[in-house]
Amino acid sequence: MRISDKQWVSAVIDRIVDGMTAVLLLEDQEGELLVPLEDVPPGSVDGQWLLLEMEDGLVVGATFDEQKTQEVKERVGKKRALLLERMARGRRDRS
Repeated sequence: MRISDKQWVSAVIDRIVDGMTAVLLLEDQEGELLVPLEDVPPGSVDGQWLLLEMEDGLVVGATFDEQKTQEVKERVGKKRALLLERMARGRRDRS
């Protein structure tokens, strides 16, 4: 009898290719994972964070990680606002 190695992994949907494959970037590991679109929750889009249930290296379940998605969106939004502010300040300084 073999005991399977189950684990939960956090990943973001990098892109969806040809409407058939989700390219996932794993948070704690380098590299990407190609997953059939039917193995991710319906309505999945680029930038959406997921919690993947992995067993023996295969995705056996996936759920949306709304909290992680929101945290990343807020962090990116703040960085974008800061960058735009710096760019605007630089334009004013050159005038």
